[in-house]
Amino acid sequence: MVNAILYDASKCIGCRACQVACKRWNELEAEYTEGSDYKNTQELTASTWNVIKYVGIEGDEGFKLHFVSFRCMHCLDPVCVAICPVRAIERDPETGAVVTHSERCVGCLMCVNVCPFHVPKFERGVGTRKCTMCIDRQSVGYEPACVHTCPTGALMFGEREEIVRTAQARANEIGGYLYGLEEAGGTCVIMVLTAPPEQLGLPNVEKRSYAEVEAVREVSEVASVIHETSEMSKSSGGLLLAAGLAVVGGLVAFKTKRKQALKATKNEG
Repeated sequence: MVNAILYDASKCIGCRACQVACKRWNELEAEYTEGSDYKNTQELTASTWNVIKYVGIEGDEGFKLHFVSFRCMHCLDPVCVAICPVRAIERDPETGAVVTHSERCVGCLMCVNVCPFHVPKFERGVGTRKCTMCIDRQSVGYEPACVHTCPTGALMFGEREEIVRTAQARANEIGGYLYGLEEAGGTCVIMVLTAPPEQLGLPNVEKRSYAEVEAVREVSEVASVIHETSEMSKSSGGLLLAAGLAVVGGLVAFKTKRKQALKATKNEG
């Protein structure tokens, strides 16, 4: 049974305590960006894994300010995991957390380009990084830092099935909008929103797994060959040359398939 985070925008006050908690727990450096509104930073980066945005919408009842969280959605069937050629991204089957291993990242940017939620961010010298769903805290029985810190109960944490039931009940109660329940085949971050997702700037994501797109599956198969061959070359000195040639061949095939996958995922989205 995997876990999930519930973000209830109707209880969010935009205090950004969750952003600060994320920074402090993960020891992420502070950033300063210039902009015309009251938020810093403006977007997700390799050092900012959670951003709360204010969105003003003019409706039948006049102008209203809405809040929305941008973060990794931790897909049940993550396309980033399927497509990474060096297996620098893994999904933990127990918690549902999708975790990047920056030390393995080779900077191919496949995860950056194919993520339907536009989450992974690459930084030279650091690699690709994003929210880990605090898998380190989960491993010792603690909830994610953002959830623990939220002063209004806008963030909840628990088994996904229970979180889904809570989210559905809350959305029905307030006439809200659900996001993450079915998008990309389902995710481990479920949002109850106070306005339609597209009006809040959230990506319009297909309600099926992007990892099942044929072109992505083909890239995943090539990526697996590259990874297995690379591992073999590390442990079998006598096969080093053959393994090296196989890797080169795999990379050529990977490059071709990658172009097809990028085109396919963009068309799907």
